[in-house]
Amino acid sequence: MAAWPESPSVEVIDLRNLRSGALDELLNEEAAFWRDELSWEFTASAGLVKRFVDSQSLTGAALLVNGTVAGYTYTVLEDDKGMIGDLFVRREYASQVMEDRLLQTTVDVLMRTAGVHRIETQIVLFQYPRKAPPPYPEHLRMFERCFMVLDLTGEPRWGSAQSPSLDLEAWRDRFHDSAAGLITAAYDGHIDSQINDQYRSLAGARKFITNISQYPGCGAFQPQCSWLGWSPRTGRLAAMSLASQVAHDAGHITQLCVAPKERGQGLGRKILCHSLEALRAAGYRQVSLTVTSANRTAIRLYESIGFVTQRRFAAMVWDGFRVNRRFF
Repeated sequence: MAAWPESPSVEVIDLRNLRSGALDELLNEEAAFWRDELSWEFTASAGLVKRFVDSQSLTGAALLVNGTVAGYTYTVLEDDKGMIGDLFVRREYASQVMEDRLLQTTVDVLMRTAGVHRIETQIVLFQYPRKAPPPYPEHLRMFERCFMVLDLTGEPRWGSAQSPSLDLEAWRDRFHDSAAGLITAAYDGHIDSQINDQYRSLAGARKFITNISQYPGCGAFQPQCSWLGWSPRTGRLAAMSLASQVAHDAGHITQLCVAPKERGQGLGRKILCHSLEALRAAGYRQVSLTVTSANRTAIRLYESIGFVTQRRFAAMVWDGFRVNRRFF
């Protein structure tokens, strides 16, 4: 972080008090970070942020340092949950102190929003590990996650993955409900259902699939690289691997899951390899995914295929809070 000749003036304001032009330099820097560090094109997401800021329909906070927009967050409400969709502080001003000040204001507002009883966020660019706990540690649970990447240009390490038997089909919209049912079953009691409560219900899983297939947060959904595997024995959906495009030459696995009764047969490896082969055939040079560090079985699978951890970040959940609803 750059040194200032004297203590800077720092304040956090409502994001809706800004016009999108004030965010140009910040969003350009964030887009460069995503592109250079993670091979991820952030331009579409930045465009949406600017559009919603100009319509004053995007809630969140902006960090001002000596009057300059140094960082921002944006938030989304869903039922009784608040989600922090992004937090970024420009490199010149970046420190855990600055991030925590911006984060604390954002969490404050969500905690005081009527009907909100849970806050979730997964911020890949948030500095991790932390020298001190993020705000409101008494209500916070943190989960370490890994951003893993695989080079698709070399000789594949995953082999042909021809067995075990699965009836494979590329994604079709008519599979939406079957996919939601598989997610709900696969994440029952799983650590990831503590991070994302959409996994706990059929309605939530439907929203999750809608989000990754229709909105750019996880890239542009690629149905031709997304596979579903049906068990020849039961005729039921047994495994699924969904993929998106995050840059012209980079893909991302947005979901990989296997039905609980079908585990231990190599179905996850097989369905994932079909997505990887499809991405490679389409000209992608790299693919990424995220996984919770405690999910050692999944990490062993990914590492055996050739994925390596490029970045570690925190998923954070605040719940169990009851505050006096008031303006402040």
